[in-house]
Parts: sequence; C-alpha cells; structure tokens
Amino acid sequence: MLRALSLPLLSFCLFALSLPACAPYRAAWGSGWTEKEANDSIMIVDSSPATLGWKRLQYFTTLHPEFGTFLKQFGTPDCIAETTHSRQHYLVAYYLNNRQAYSFRNNTKAISQPIEVAGPYPMSPKEYRLLRSLQKDFERSSSTD
Repeated sequence: MLRALSLPLLSFCLFALSLPACAPYRAAWGSGWTEKEANDSIMIVDSSPATLGWKRLQYFTTLHPEFGTFLKQFGTPDCIAETTHSRQHYLVAYYLNNRQAYSFRNNTKAISQPIEVAGPYPMSPKEYRLLRSLQKDFERSSSTD
C-alpha cells in the first residue's frame, strides 16, 4: 500500500518542482507572438495601458537580464524599434528628452549570448519629429479613452 501511494506522490513532487523551469519558456513564447507584431515597427513604450512596446521591453528583459540592468540605469525609453536581419535581432531604444538612441543586438540562434549595446547616438531632427509626433498622437488617443 505504501509503495502504491509513493509513486503518485513522487510523480506529483517532481512535476511541482519542474514548474519554475517553465517561466523562461513562457516568456519566450510571449516574445515570439509579440515579435511578429513588432518586427520592423516603431512602438510607443507605456505601461498604462500596456503597449506592445512595453510588452516587448518586458519580454526582452526576461530573456536578457543585462538589458534590465541597462533600463535601471538609463530609464524606460519613450519608443523602441525592432527588426531582424541575417540572424541578428536589433532593438533600438529612443529617449526623446535627450534626443538619443541606443542600439541592442543579439544573435537569434544564440539567445543565451549577451546582447551587444552601442550608443548613445544623436537622433536626427527628422527622427525626433516623427517619434515625438507618434508620442503625442498616442497621448491624445489615451486621454480620450
């Protein structure tokens, strides 16, 4: 009788212990479906309401903790842009008040590799006007909801 009870109990314990290991896969899955929407896009970053840009930052931070360290140091960007080209994933973080941008790159086949960061780069006047316009449009639409 004891032996019959211990096998289901052991199976349950092993299952329960393996659940925390699912978190990175859940984050990667979420990253995958939002990546399709985000690819070759400029996104506003706002936590309330949670924009696609905000969600992408959260997933990117989950996959690359060093990116979270960067955000703690420099703050949340106003906008981000993402693209993938030749097995390289690029994320550009735009800080409108400073008129600066930072570029992040990682190999899509080596997710565990650290990301490369470059910048700050000065934003061109055209870039700044476009992003500021997007931000103002977002703020107007958010205030009417």
